[in-house]
Amino acid sequence: MGARRLDEEGSALLSAAVADADTVARRERKIVRVAGSDCRWWTGAISGRGHGRFWFAPDRVIIAHRFGFAQVHGVEALAATEVLGHRCDNPLCQRVHPEHVVASTYVENRREWAIRRALTGSPLGDPRGARRRARELRDLARKDPQLVAADLRRLTRIFGEQLKLW
Repeated sequence: MGARRLDEEGSALLSAAVADADTVARRERKIVRVAGSDCRWWTGAISGRGHGRFWFAPDRVIIAHRFGFAQVHGVEALAATEVLGHRCDNPLCQRVHPEHVVASTYVENRREWAIRRALTGSPLGDPRGARRRARELRDLARKDPQLVAADLRRLTRIFGEQLKLW
């Protein structure tokens, strides 16, 4: 969901970090592609809700997709954004794109979550829960991104398809 608002010092540090090629490259090394997925999968540290965590300065951490949003839209746009929503329902996703990570509000984000959680096959209904699912998928992505694709296919078979009645 949301994050603390940036103070003046944090905003200045974040502005410097998104402009710093080494910091950006360090973040990019923690992102992989998975066959069959349009998401950009985070392989670094994970928060309690399953989102990526990225240290952009000493003693300064940000939710990783918020850093990506600041890269694409600017630190001012991030500061003006109440919350970022994952339209792809993947908290590990780092793709700032209208079908993935977008500016939203707490109310809209929660409403979309409630609707999509009930849909058959939604990752929001994964029985592992958001954090455990994120940790397990992140660990698979670290080993081999193809393992993530296999896990996603397996879960679709388990809880994403209507079973035949006879």
